[in-house]
Amino acid sequence: MEVILNVGLGIGLLMFFILLFKKGKQQGDYLFLAWILIMLAQVYFYFITIYHFEIQGIIAILSFALPLLGSPLLFLYILCLTGHKVSWKIIIFHLSVYVIYVCLIFILQQDNSVLLIAKNGYLKLEGTTTFWLRYYAVPLAISGLVYCIWDLRLLEKHRKSIANLYSFNERINLNWVSYIVYSFLALFLIASAWVFGATQFQLISLPNAFALVGISLCLMLSAFGFYGFRQTTVFSNINILDFEDSTINNTESEKSTYLKSGLTWDKIQSLAQEIEVYMVKEKPFLNDNLNLTTFAKQLRISPSNLSQVINQYFEKSFYDYINQYRIEKAKTMFCSNNYSHLSILGIAYDCGFKSKSSFNRYFRKYTGKSPSSFKKNSI
Repeated sequence: MEVILNVGLGIGLLMFFILLFKKGKQQGDYLFLAWILIMLAQVYFYFITIYHFEIQGIIAILSFALPLLGSPLLFLYILCLTGHKVSWKIIIFHLSVYVIYVCLIFILQQDNSVLLIAKNGYLKLEGTTTFWLRYYAVPLAISGLVYCIWDLRLLEKHRKSIANLYSFNERINLNWVSYIVYSFLALFLIASAWVFGATQFQLISLPNAFALVGISLCLMLSAFGFYGFRQTTVFSNINILDFEDSTINNTESEKSTYLKSGLTWDKIQSLAQEIEVYMVKEKPFLNDNLNLTTFAKQLRISPSNLSQVINQYFEKSFYDYINQYRIEKAKTMFCSNNYSHLSILGIAYDCGFKSKSSFNRYFRKYTGKSPSSFKKNSI
């Protein structure tokens, strides 16, 4: 396992330097780099305390508490990816838990003359321990769980947001981030089982248990680094804060926001007719990069009013509204001999879809049939 951890650390360092020299870095990239650095430090902590030497005193506390930095940094990175502004106050607020924890543990062990030794991946207490010191690992567990839940709620809200802002979801739905968060949650549960099995039933030695945790972190670090390097800013020309209150249908915040817009039902109907005429005549849905802001500029209305009309009058998200026109266009092309030379992928691209998978998924959702089945029946 020592060799595997060495390899994992090497891959992690390589990923760090690749991202470090990435051009055009933004705030999220720096938070991502900080997260990678903390993960590497955590893995290195496991490596040296399991296979080389013990760490004592404040250095042991600082090293053992690193998960209290990792979880917040991942959350802050996701916050940036989903278009939120992350100020220094927010960053300091989330990272201050680590400082508070380290200070409290240090004060408690000084007052009780307890020696803290980092060995085999965890803290060993030597001396008479108080009630609070016996549960020194609980804050790390609580922090990990809370931030995992927080991350998943944020990503779910993001998916609902982009449905009202974009006509596509490729590379902006952040599904890969959800997989990483779920992996962290699974790792937390598995690691807990490993440690419990090691301490209570001797199913596995503690050094091996924490070595497995380190190896798992290296694997996730490599996967996260690969996707994170390819990830671009999701909300490039859209201010997510302008639509945050109105992106989830049938909520009190949505109704309140729409009441402030000043649009009467007659005006909404009038705008809906204008939108329908424009869709049929100009076919803006053929643009695979169409989003709410660019479409609103074409119609010469505000993005918030456009969103309100689509949500209230058509009772659809922006994503569904645009893609239904793309599917209707595809159905027409399938039934016409003029496009018989085109493959299913070619028709998907011509209709404004970015990928065959999203075309197949939405075509089946809208028609109840796969594109190939529909094409065969139409012929």
